[in-house]
Amino acid sequence: MARSKRNARRRNAEAQSLGDVLQLLISRMGIRRKLDEARMVDAWGIVAGPQVIAVTDRVWVKGSTLFVKVTSSTWRHELHLQRMQWKSRLNETLEGDFVDEVVFR
Repeated sequence: MARSKRNARRRNAEAQSLGDVLQLLISRMGIRRKLDEARMVDAWGIVAGPQVIAVTDRVWVKGSTLFVKVTSSTWRHELHLQRMQWKSRLNETLEGDFVDEVVFR
């Protein structure tokens, strides 16, 4: 009986939150950057809204640059003029400095 109580105390002393365990696993697997890139692409869908998404063909990330393929040259020009605002809104949504530049193609 004493042994079982001792083991139970040890298990409780070593308990970690699921979030902490996942962060450790992500770090050890070396996939943090890929997850951040996926979050950047997802954030574009949140920030851009339906009207801009309708003229967006493809979104991808290379390093800390978010690339957006736009189907209309007029829209591309308009979005390009606002690229600093897009960068700010993306980083605000991501709660960090993930996006250094937004490029519209």
